[in-house]
Amino acid sequence: MKYTQFLTEDVNVHLYHIEEDIIRNGLVGAKSAVNYLNGLVDMMAGDTSGKVKVTVKWDGAPAIIAGRNPLNNKFFVGTKSVFNPGKPKINYTFQDIEKNHPDKGLQKTLKYAHRYLQTLNIPGVVQGDLMFIPGTLKPERIDDEAYLTFTPNTITYAVQKGSSLYDKITKAKIGIVFHTAYEGDSLDDMTANFGIDVSEFGGDGSVWYDDAYFKDLSGTATFSSDQVRSLKTAIAQIDQLADQVPNPLWMKLSTNKDFTTYMLQFVNKQVRGGKIGGNVKQMMQQFLNCYRDVQAVAKDKLKTDKAKDKRDQMVALMGKLFADNQKGVENILEIHNRTIAVKNAILKQINSVKATKQFIKTDTGFKVTNPEGYVAIDNDGSAVKLVDRLTFSRQNFAAVKQWKNE
Repeated sequence: MKYTQFLTEDVNVHLYHIEEDIIRNGLVGAKSAVNYLNGLVDMMAGDTSGKVKVTVKWDGAPAIIAGRNPLNNKFFVGTKSVFNPGKPKINYTFQDIEKNHPDKGLQKTLKYAHRYLQTLNIPGVVQGDLMFIPGTLKPERIDDEAYLTFTPNTITYAVQKGSSLYDKITKAKIGIVFHTAYEGDSLDDMTANFGIDVSEFGGDGSVWYDDAYFKDLSGTATFSSDQVRSLKTAIAQIDQLADQVPNPLWMKLSTNKDFTTYMLQFVNKQVRGGKIGGNVKQMMQQFLNCYRDVQAVAKDKLKTDKAKDKRDQMVALMGKLFADNQKGVENILEIHNRTIAVKNAILKQINSVKATKQFIKTDTGFKVTNPEGYVAIDNDGSAVKLVDRLTFSRQNFAAVKQWKNE
């Protein structure tokens, strides 16, 4: 999935989970997942060829767009609304911020961003997630250790007192992690390039900034030869299962809008319920039950018998599709589940490296957590999300939120 396909006001929202590509794009998605997983294992085994790069999904908010408008070379800041079709909200001055954004909290945030991001001499236009502004850094004692913490959204980041990162952050006015660079002759026609080189940025220390690339500074995230062998075997089995599914069935399911839409909704429902995957025969039946229930609700709202009969026919056709292709559908769900298993094994290893500690703030204190997730980018610029959906999604539903969008 090309990242540049999703350059809308909701930039960065429409990256898909690696396992979703299997449901959305059939055999092409399955082969893509296999390639990503192999590239990730190679990376974690010490391969520096760069077939797949990984960026960390920092849980910052709001998203900040900043740089120089190519049409007039003026510095600006804004939210994703700088890309609004017809009515872009581009802020060159504090007055622009007040006019374009009535929310006082957002005004305050954007004014800090405007004031301090200018010091970086940003080349072009970039996007990052804001991590802190004045007044949001808080000293905390966690497990009897002194930390400086910031909670831009859901995750609380904790930097241990006495570390070099602690010194940099205490001297800074704002903090931001950049992850996207934009190219184009105007803001209207810009394309996004995921990943960004911040080495050319300047600064006077008033901004703590970093790129989002995963950095194993300690070397502890490297897979052992036994781990590599085990994961490569699991990935090869996924590839073999994909080849066993008849091509016509891959095509039939990936082009069936009801199947792709409701299967993805079904998986999301599993995540919210604290379970994902499982026995594929049970998954098939549970999906059909959910699909039947959704159509029954829609049917009750219809007035004509003809329209109601169509809903009944849709349920019958989906049941027949599964019954006629039971083994193939089981294999596709097995591929989906095994992809998640390999992904989570990779995530577990990546999560062993942390420059900062991360916590979820609950009503009873702080609970240790991992980063929200990662993004894998291959050489042609395609990208997928790598997220432990059970862990992060449940935390996301229960956590105390710090940021509200305008």
